[in-house]
Amino acid sequence: MIDAKELLGVQLSRDRTAIRVRVRDRSGETVSISLPICWLNALLDAMPRSSGPEAVHTLDSWSMDRLGNGHDLVLTLRTPEGEAVSFALKPWQVEGMATIATYGSSGAGSDVTVH
Repeated sequence: MIDAKELLGVQLSRDRTAIRVRVRDRSGETVSISLPICWLNALLDAMPRSSGPEAVHTLDSWSMDRLGNGHDLVLTLRTPEGEAVSFALKPWQVEGMATIATYGSSGAGSDVTVH
């Protein structure tokens, strides 16, 4: 087992099929590991992500376009880290968000959140 203490470098292999990671372990030794690129998504998926109601993420940018059906909209939100998520919306949902942004309340008077 490698118990890494410090990241020394990350390099893509010449043939772009593997990533090489150099670390310093707890005993001070330099250790390298090469992993296939195709494993990266599996590694990222294994990372815990805070997605509970207490999680608040900074919005860097957003975009909105019409979907192919000409009626619905697609809203894409992006974080400063480059992560993005897109939602299909009905025009009335966007109108509701605009009302809350303008007047500060949905007027519903309840703690119910509709997603």
